[in-house]
Amino acid sequence: MRGIPLLLLLLASCRAQSLPEPFATLEGGRVEEVRQVAAGGEGYARMLAGWLLVDQEEVPLAERAEYAWRYALFLEGVRAFEPGWEAREAWRKAARLLQEAQDPRAFSAWEKLLPDKEAVEALLSLGEGERLWLALFRGRAYEALLRVLPEGVRPDLRAQALLRLGRFQEALPSYQAWAQEDPRGYLGLGHVLWRLGRRGEALEALARYDHPESRYAQGRILEEMGRVLEAVQAYRRSTPEGLWRAAGLLERQGLKREALPLYLTLAGGSSPYADDAALRAYVLAGGLGLTGVQGEAFTLLKGGLGLLVGKEPEPPPPAPSLPLPPEASTVEALRLGGKEAWARGVVRYALWQRPKDWPALVPLLYRLGAYREGIRAAWPTAMAYPRPYREWVEGYARKEGLDANLLYALLHVESRFDPLAVSPTGALGLGQFLRSTWADVARMLGEDPADPFDPEASIRYAARYLRWLLERCAAYRGLEQVACAVTAYNGGIGYTLRGLAREGNLYAFLRFQDRDEPREYLAQVLSAYAAYWAIP
Repeated sequence: MRGIPLLLLLLASCRAQSLPEPFATLEGGRVEEVRQVAAGGEGYARMLAGWLLVDQEEVPLAERAEYAWRYALFLEGVRAFEPGWEAREAWRKAARLLQEAQDPRAFSAWEKLLPDKEAVEALLSLGEGERLWLALFRGRAYEALLRVLPEGVRPDLRAQALLRLGRFQEALPSYQAWAQEDPRGYLGLGHVLWRLGRRGEALEALARYDHPESRYAQGRILEEMGRVLEAVQAYRRSTPEGLWRAAGLLERQGLKREALPLYLTLAGGSSPYADDAALRAYVLAGGLGLTGVQGEAFTLLKGGLGLLVGKEPEPPPPAPSLPLPPEASTVEALRLGGKEAWARGVVRYALWQRPKDWPALVPLLYRLGAYREGIRAAWPTAMAYPRPYREWVEGYARKEGLDANLLYALLHVESRFDPLAVSPTGALGLGQFLRSTWADVARMLGEDPADPFDPEASIRYAARYLRWLLERCAAYRGLEQVACAVTAYNGGIGYTLRGLAREGNLYAFLRFQDRDEPREYLAQVLSAYAAYWAIP
């Protein structure tokens, strides 16, 4: 790959070595050499060379702005899961340079940074009219939008901005005006009236927009009002979530036979409720002695939940076979030279430019530890189920008496084997532990808390915690015990045991638990478990 050898020589001229290499900056007299790579190189070397020049004031402003723009586009396109590879700061640098250069792309660059105050102020100075209003709305800069949007213009934008700011009473006139122009406005009007406690008026507004989402909202309001059978009728003609709620309401009314057709309808679709509905139909039909319906539900049951009733899902399809990519030798040389960040950049660039070559490029990502990106590219083939950290996973699984495939499945779903993963709720590392749970497991192990970003420690803690959860779920056996423990790993053992006690059995709990996330999490872990079973 032309340009990489020269950049390796120039690395000695880069300062800020504590930062990820793509964000190092150039000093010394090597600017012209790097400009040669930025102008005439290829692939990631060209991209990185341009980025190293964006702060060099001796390089013409327009040229630096171009380099920053293309590097920000690259980072956004590859969506890397690595500190220092986030696109946001690259967009900030690009936006400032483009604006200084009076390049019209500055508006698009600043839009990427909304709702930051600096981005809002820049857009207000660069744009006007419809383009500006839509940018501020898409970027969730609602206060700024309300300041510049003329009264009587685009009531749909004003209404939705006020709604999202929680200013429901103020939103009413705008929703009413929008509804006069477009029936879709009645959906929002109904929601605002509902938020204001004016249920009867909300139902009237929603009835004027014949759409599944509107009928779903009607069902929710009727359910709140205790008009259960009317709610069921509204839900029947609404969204998959509405069908799920309707079936549950019928069951709660003791109308299990009436619920079955709704579950079967959901099971035959492609919504997130399909596998849960098929499992519930199987359980209900069995309890009612309807063997034919139970067989139909068994046929429709796909994914990991089928394991619970003895149906093994189909193994994931094999990945296509492709020859080694041309980047392989460069990547290996960089890896051996201790430049793994650059090596990952080379593969990311190749995958960005040639996404159809993923079967050849994903193994390189795995070799470089970028499992999360590799799994995303290889999904849903067998290549999306690697076995990293094999010695630790299998060793700690054996120590805790676990099936290693189950531990692999759990880590696959939790973090895609990214040891630096951080969730929006603050869960950390491979096993995605909250700090409080991490400390609890440390006490189980009789030690001070280890570093949650240490992959070996995270695997060790995950294995210990999963064993502890299985012991708390000892009322069940086999895969039902696994289902209890896995649900508890996500939702908490207290949440799980309280739900089981309330509903009386595992399958009723899986159907009527309080939250959607643990239900979907269980299906994902069991699907991954089945995949690891099926892959040698």
